[in-house]
Amino acid sequence: MIDRRGFLNSILAPALAEGATRATSMSPPLASPAMPAWPEDDDPDFWDRIRDQFYIPRTESFFNTGTIGAVPRPVLERVIEDMRTLEATVARWDYSENTPNWISGYSPELPLREKLGKLVNVEGPDIALTQNATFGSSFVAHGLSLKSGDEVILTDREHPGAISAWQERAKLDGIVLKLVPIPTPANDPDKLVDLFGQAITSRTRVLAFPHIISSSAVVLPAKRLTELAHQHGCLSLADGAQALGQIPVDLKDIGCDAYFASPHKWLLAPPGNGMFYIRRDQRDKFQTTLCSFAWDDQSDGMYRFMQYGTGNRSLLTGLDAALDFHFRIGPDRVYKRIRSLADRLRAGLQQIPRAKIGSPVHPELAGATVCHRVDGLPAAKLESELWTKKWVRVRSQGDLVGVRQSCQIYNNEAEIDATLEIVRNLAAHA
Repeated sequence: MIDRRGFLNSILAPALAEGATRATSMSPPLASPAMPAWPEDDDPDFWDRIRDQFYIPRTESFFNTGTIGAVPRPVLERVIEDMRTLEATVARWDYSENTPNWISGYSPELPLREKLGKLVNVEGPDIALTQNATFGSSFVAHGLSLKSGDEVILTDREHPGAISAWQERAKLDGIVLKLVPIPTPANDPDKLVDLFGQAITSRTRVLAFPHIISSSAVVLPAKRLTELAHQHGCLSLADGAQALGQIPVDLKDIGCDAYFASPHKWLLAPPGNGMFYIRRDQRDKFQTTLCSFAWDDQSDGMYRFMQYGTGNRSLLTGLDAALDFHFRIGPDRVYKRIRSLADRLRAGLQQIPRAKIGSPVHPELAGATVCHRVDGLPAAKLESELWTKKWVRVRSQGDLVGVRQSCQIYNNEAEIDATLEIVRNLAAHA
C-alpha cells in the first residue's frame, strides 16, 4: 500500500507544475503522468486529506453541489496563475497560426476535448466546449428544423435553463411542448419509461429529458428512454448538468443524439465551462445558432458550436485541471464514495419517524443526491435550521420534495450524521 501523503502529492503536483510551465514557457499543457496506484483501503484519513484540497472552512458542510461545485485548490490556483501569466505577457502574444491561444473562442482546443471525451467515452471532435449546459439546451432547441404542430416531449421537472429555449421556440414557431409528469418520489423505472411512451404520438419529433432531475434527484433511465425515442423515429436529447461527475456517463452506451452538461457542478470545474455533444450521424440536423468566424466549419465535428467570441482561456485551463484532479483520484472511486455517503443519509432518514425522502431509493434511480423533508415543516425552514444549527448548507426544492442534499468528495460521514441529528430533533418536535 502506498503512502497516502505521497498519493495526494501525486494528485496535486502535476497541476501546479503545469501552471508553472505555462508561466515560464507559455507552451501547451504537458501530458499528465501515469495514474498512481490506489491505496488498498478507502479509509477516512485519505478522504480527510482530500477535504483539505478545498477552501471550504472546516466548520461548514457544503451539500449544494447540485447548484455549483466547490473548486479544488490546485484547480483554482492554476486558473489564477494562468490569468497572471496572460496579463504579464499581453504585449508578447503571438496571433499567428500554430501558436498557443491567449483567449478562448477562437481555437478548437482539441487536447482538452479529447481529455473530456475519455470521461464520457467519445472522441474529442464529438464534443464542443461551451460555457454551461444552457448553451447546449439553446443549441438543440433552436438548431433543429421543427415546424408548427411538431411535438417535443419534456418532463414537468425541467430546470429553467433547459426548458426556456423550448418555450421560446414554441412561442416563435408553434411547436407543441408536452410535459411528462414525474412521480414524487419516483421508484419504478418501468413506470417512468411507460409515462414517456404514453406521451409519444405520430407528431412527436423530440424526446428531451434530464439525465438526473435537478429538483428531485431522479436518475432517469437514459438508455431506455433513448431506445424508446428511436423506436418511434424521434431524437433523444439529454440534459446532463447533474450527471457529469455524479454518476458514470457513457455516451456511446446511452446512444442519445445530443447531450449537454455543466462541468462546474459535479466535476468541480470553474464556472464558465460547458460540454455539448451531438452524435456524428445526427450532426447535419443541428444548425449553428451562435456564430463567429468558424460558424460553418465542417472539418472538425463540433468546433462550429464553440463560436461564442472572445472568452477567458484560463477557465478552460481550470477545466483541464479539474479533469486531472478527477482522473487522479479515479472516477469510479469518486462515484463509489459519494454514493456511499448518500446511501448513509438515505438509510438514516428511513429510521426517523416523520422524515420523508422525496428522491428515489430504488438503486437504479438514486444517485449521490438525496431530497428529504420533515412532515409539518416547510422545506425552507428545514434548510434554515440545518444551516443555523450545524452550518450544513443544503437547498430547498419546495415542500413536495424537501431540501436537496448533494453528497460530494468534500463531505464526510460526520457531516451526514450531523444532518441526521438535526432532522431527528426537528421531527420529534415538529
